[in-house]
Amino acid sequence: MKSEIHPTVHKKIAATCSCGASFVFDSTVKAIKTEICSACHPFYTGKQKLVDTAGKVDKFRARMKAAETAKDSKKKSKISESVKAAAVASSARRGSAVDSKRAVHRVGTAAKKRELSSAKAKEKLVVDNKQSAEKEVRENKKDKSENSKATEKKEV
Repeated sequence: MKSEIHPTVHKKIAATCSCGASFVFDSTVKAIKTEICSACHPFYTGKQKLVDTAGKVDKFRARMKAAETAKDSKKKSKISESVKAAAVASSARRGSAVDSKRAVHRVGTAAKKRELSSAKAKEKLVVDNKQSAEKEVRENKKDKSENSKATEKKEV
């Protein structure tokens, strides 16, 4: 072996993980710090763990949300533009500029009403889900109290 070309090997180096586990072995590095090890890795533990050191997951979720809203708004604008164009075309066939303005106004008003009704329907669905969840919680509490009373009677 040639001298002075090989790195120095340090004996019994402790490698520590962010979960607190440490492992001892020989290495060319004096200290090792890791974010995930075999003690906390989801593959070995069976539990999902999300390691987000630079906020990348939050950035990704924000990008996905922005893309969804842009897609929804683009779809709505395409629909409204096509409806307005149809209203203008139908009134143009009749030959009146006043009729085209009225048609555009009627179409816009109808679209706003549809949007409001769909928003109200979504809101009602959320409220209904919340109420059913609260009802289920109350029923579970009632069942637990009845079970505890039944076990007390058996013990007496």
